[in-house]
Amino acid sequence: MATQVAEIDISRPLPAIELPERDAGLLLLVRRHGRPVGLVRLRAAERLSPAELTAAVRDQVHLYEGGLPSPGAGPAPRVAVVVCSRERPRELHRCLEALRCIHGAGHEVVVVDNAPASDRTARLCTAYPYTYLCEPRPGLNRARNRGLEASRGEIVAFTDDDCEPDPVWLDALAAAYADERVGAATGLVLPRELETRSQERFEAYCANRRSFRPRTFAAPDTPPSAAGVAGMGANMSFRRALLEELGGFDPRFDGGMPTLSGGDTEAFARVLARGRRIAYRPDALVWHRHRREPAAVRRVVFGYGVGLYAVLAKRLLEDGDRGVWITAPRWLVGPPIRAAWNAVRRRPAAPAGLVLMELLGAFLGPLRYRAASRLAASSTT
Repeated sequence: MATQVAEIDISRPLPAIELPERDAGLLLLVRRHGRPVGLVRLRAAERLSPAELTAAVRDQVHLYEGGLPSPGAGPAPRVAVVVCSRERPRELHRCLEALRCIHGAGHEVVVVDNAPASDRTARLCTAYPYTYLCEPRPGLNRARNRGLEASRGEIVAFTDDDCEPDPVWLDALAAAYADERVGAATGLVLPRELETRSQERFEAYCANRRSFRPRTFAAPDTPPSAAGVAGMGANMSFRRALLEELGGFDPRFDGGMPTLSGGDTEAFARVLARGRRIAYRPDALVWHRHRREPAAVRRVVFGYGVGLYAVLAKRLLEDGDRGVWITAPRWLVGPPIRAAWNAVRRRPAAPAGLVLMELLGAFLGPLRYRAASRLAASSTT
């Protein structure tokens, strides 16, 4: 049975919620004064009264009472949005539609077509007032670097073509940079739809990896080897000057390369190693359309394991990061232990099959890192 995804704001009178089918699932994003504060998952018969809805929110959402950093007194920084895509015009169309209000507010939007096999992305982009670029060499990080070079904002934000940013997404990310120590900022990623069993399984895999509390990550509390906790590539931003100083994204990592993912984590690690902070803001929200098919979900999770341990191999062998000896075993055993413990407590748990796919990817990560390094070396000779 499909799960309906909806929103409520508890700072306003709550409505009755009508479910489309009896016993259908309901996933509610709970906001307070517009800010995301938690999720409520329900299975109920046909209709929930305002009182029942209030009780469910009280039971399932633990409200964070602390404030979020506000923008500084000076002018807001100029922000550019970079979206990288390859042969997915349907997904990209929804993303570009969601970015209309952000562009209308004066922000720059750059679309990078990565190693296109057709002109479908180029033709789609003619309908939008955005900058279109082509990066002929395959690799998501190469496409990100192309967008970085061409954009002009002081802050450069990145999202994926299967995401739909919330209207205030960019403003929330930009507010994090009021702290001069912040070199990167990330935000919350939630499912746009849960219509298939595979989407539900992926959501269960993701559910315990997100937070509705703002955080600031800085070494040594968060060592560079553990930078993956700071966020993900679907919702990340950087100070342009810092990212350029770091040399941009490492082209050996992420989609289109043997490492499959990890480009975001590797960049976050270098930000922390440079002594800068990474801010996480739950009010910087993007909606993600999870893969609908079982094989696609397995590939994504396998890629997460590959990319993470490829990054750890790079941190150890190239950067001399001894923290890898602590982080690598912790992240290897952590997911299965958490999944088993949540299952015992009858709480949402990552499916065992997906945990095993991630572990398999982890074991292959160092080999994929070496393969990507050889490929990069051969392309420069």
